[in-house]
Amino acid sequence: MQISSKIIDYAIWYYLKYYPSPKKLSQKLKEKFWEESENWKKYWWISDKEIDFIINEKLKNIIREDEVIKAKIRNYIAKWKSKLYIKQKLFERQEKKDLIEKYLEECFASQQEEENIKKEYEKQLKNLQKKFEWYELKNKIIQRLIRKGFSYDDIIRIIW
Repeated sequence: MQISSKIIDYAIWYYLKYYPSPKKLSQKLKEKFWEESENWKKYWWISDKEIDFIINEKLKNIIREDEVIKAKIRNYIAKWKSKLYIKQKLFERQEKKDLIEKYLEECFASQQEEENIKKEYEKQLKNLQKKFEWYELKNKIIQRLIRKGFSYDDIIRIIW
């Protein structure tokens, strides 16, 4: 298969800069080098089959989708994000659902979720303590934790 080295170089550069999912990388290559784009006159245009070839053959040693997902999950956990929030963000990146589920279960023990709720609770308590009375404070903190993606039952079980 004859594909311009400029297109392959661009695919490698884009992947190493942004670490997109293969689906997102495919979309970007279509956007950049599809028949109606400006670059197709310069480098010719590529088809779906050629995009699949680039991703599966030329980038197979570079793309480590599972490692990227694990790293993203660890970063979100370090920022005290909830399991639901992490799942939503990874779905937005168009990662593979089965890999997301697998690595979320590995990286996200229930103990970790409890720790995240406690840390976030302490942070919210410190921010809101001076502004509200106890009952109102309790409700505000619960609302904020729910907005961050923690489940109501877990919040009540752990905090109260």
